[in-house]
Amino acid sequence: MRRIPKGLLSRAGAAGRMAGHLGLAAARRVVRTSEADDAALGQALFDELDQLKGMAMKVGQILSYMDVGLPDGTIERLSRLQEGADALPMETVREILTQDLGAPVSDLFERFDPVPVAAASIGQVHRALANGREVAVKIRYPGVTDTIDGDLGHLHRIGRLASLASSVDGVALVRELHARMREECDYVREAWWQDRFAQMFRGDPDLTVPEVVPALSADGVLTTHWHEGRRLASLTHAPQAERNAVGATLVRFPYTTLLGHGVLQADPHPGNFLVTEGQRVVALDYGCVRVFDTATVESWRRLTTVVLQGERSSFLDALVATGQVPRPDAYDVEEGWQMHRWMFAPYLTPSFRFDRSWWLAGLKYTRPTAANQRKVDIPPPWIWLMRMQWGLHAVLTRLGAEGDFRALLEQALTLPLTPAEPFRGA
Repeated sequence: MRRIPKGLLSRAGAAGRMAGHLGLAAARRVVRTSEADDAALGQALFDELDQLKGMAMKVGQILSYMDVGLPDGTIERLSRLQEGADALPMETVREILTQDLGAPVSDLFERFDPVPVAAASIGQVHRALANGREVAVKIRYPGVTDTIDGDLGHLHRIGRLASLASSVDGVALVRELHARMREECDYVREAWWQDRFAQMFRGDPDLTVPEVVPALSADGVLTTHWHEGRRLASLTHAPQAERNAVGATLVRFPYTTLLGHGVLQADPHPGNFLVTEGQRVVALDYGCVRVFDTATVESWRRLTTVVLQGERSSFLDALVATGQVPRPDAYDVEEGWQMHRWMFAPYLTPSFRFDRSWWLAGLKYTRPTAANQRKVDIPPPWIWLMRMQWGLHAVLTRLGAEGDFRALLEQALTLPLTPAEPFRGA
């Protein structure tokens, strides 16, 4: 693995190169280019983001599944960021495991595969055998916490510019993103949350959360039971019934935890899910878990119910209660209503098919020319609620899932809220 660039000039230079790459990508949506050119551009972005890791790689992962208009060839290369490529050498892996777990690798595992199965934004994952059981061992990159802290200064400047150009508190949003990324570096916290999610879904017929192996986990190492499965990307040409079944489980997962327990596994990118031969979904990675207070959950529940029931006269009051409209008198209620009806379209009818034409039709609400573009705020907790829904819908659109998603959401809306106990440290 190349050393993660930490210096101001090296990371700023990489950011400049990425800005240039993204500018080319935008131009290629207007000027017809070859598939080979698009793939080369995607590879260049992949190389930069994969090396930078941390917050930069997280952005690349989001771009890889949120259809924001990048060329298909570019998206195909970026999708590899869901697994990564630029990994730690085995010598470094041995040092980390020995330091964190207090014994050599040969004493801890009967087998430890030196080539990682995934190398993501915070750490990489190896397959191993421990006590006769196949396990997944996630190892945090050395120095990644310092890298995330160093990137905060650059992002603060971007946040201040965002605040000048809109009603959004850009600095507050950057602080929220930074706090969640710092939490992702704490594998003790992640193990705690993964255990809680496993309890929530124990016995569920369609979804599995891998169990944690506490004796082989520490601050920078997280070991869990291994599960065989296919990546979501491999299902794009699977039988429609299979895609529909997986899509229904992906919908039920976040709405159940949000409305039933006030928490989200807030990183919905496709690399965090596997599908077994029996079409069970295995939900991975609990580094980014967001806890919501009761008022936030109930305001989301009310807004959702208003949109589902078509109660336009109650829409503005419900939206104002979420904190997203600082100046109700200046807000274009009709456009806001139409945007929310588009966003909740999968839940407005007994049958809906996620397709790209529906997805792209909604991008008009995010353009600079949109009536409410500078009239809404995004309270920090709502970053994750919006990311969950937009990310979920982007994944379902790539799957082409179809079904009665309204019934699934309505069922979740009936759940009594029993707040999950927050993590209080080791």
